[in-house]
Amino acid sequence: MGRVYCLFIILVLFQSCTTKQTGNADRRIADNRYDSEQPARSISKELAFVSNTVRKLNVVAFYMTYELPPGAITEKSKLSRGNLILKATATHVSNQSVTGTATVIYNKEKLVGMLTCNHVVDFPDTVIESYRSSVQGFRTVSVKMKQRNFVMGMPVGEEVEIVAADKNNDIALLKQQIEVAGANVKVLDFPLGSNKYFDWGSRVWIVGYPLGNLMVTGAIVSKPGKKGDSRFLTDAVFNQGISGAPVIAIRDGVPNFELVGMAASSSAKSIYYLKPENPEKFRQSDEPFVGDVVLAHERMINYGVTYSVTIDEIRRFLLSNATKLEQEGFKTEWFFK
Repeated sequence: MGRVYCLFIILVLFQSCTTKQTGNADRRIADNRYDSEQPARSISKELAFVSNTVRKLNVVAFYMTYELPPGAITEKSKLSRGNLILKATATHVSNQSVTGTATVIYNKEKLVGMLTCNHVVDFPDTVIESYRSSVQGFRTVSVKMKQRNFVMGMPVGEEVEIVAADKNNDIALLKQQIEVAGANVKVLDFPLGSNKYFDWGSRVWIVGYPLGNLMVTGAIVSKPGKKGDSRFLTDAVFNQGISGAPVIAIRDGVPNFELVGMAASSSAKSIYYLKPENPEKFRQSDEPFVGDVVLAHERMINYGVTYSVTIDEIRRFLLSNATKLEQEGFKTEWFFK
């Protein structure tokens, strides 16, 4: 009887120890950093909310292009509209367009404010193509006539305007006056985080419009930036259109979501090559090409090496433009609320 009793005690102790170890393994450590593990429960509801605060942004710039004969204009100081009209041999209208993501961060008293990347809305005023020889001067000069910024799914209102921009840090704030105050335009009102809470392996989620599709993607943070850095690096796969999308993270478990940045850019490499000056006249054959060629340039995306603007930099942007934004009708204390 004594042996059976001892065996029973050993089995009870073994089961107790096993249960205790499993409990410790499942317990999350509150370290005041952004989580690197997968969420303990579904976050679909929170991601659905974020998806309702982002809009597809289409930007189109219209240009009048003046074609000039060799030697007509050789200096930028001579690029007046009258001179271009006088010396141009032909003119035509063209346009350039780009898509991105705009995040609603303000909605009060018929005024909506949206955050996006500056490179999405920044089109040059003048584009010049030169002849091969500097003596021949400018071949074409394209002058921007107007720019239209379309935010899809917004209530009826005035045109979308750019009210503040930071080219160096790639941030821009848009505004639109809508006809009905309090219209159903959701604001991304998550608490604002900070770059200092990142670690190697911190997880983030990005919701935007890559290639025009509303999508969510996850990523892991690498090389967390130091205090004062304006960007952080992730392994997200960015495609055209996601620029301006909000980046969110979880600090010490659900439901502690925070806005930590804005998707900005992918790493890319430049490729230069020669192509026929008039591609429509080119016919593929085994014979050597004879004719005029031009130097073409393309940027190839290095997928999986992407950068986001930190929320710290966005804070600084809004603070530095506070006076201007108040003049435009914004009440700065209502951003992200």
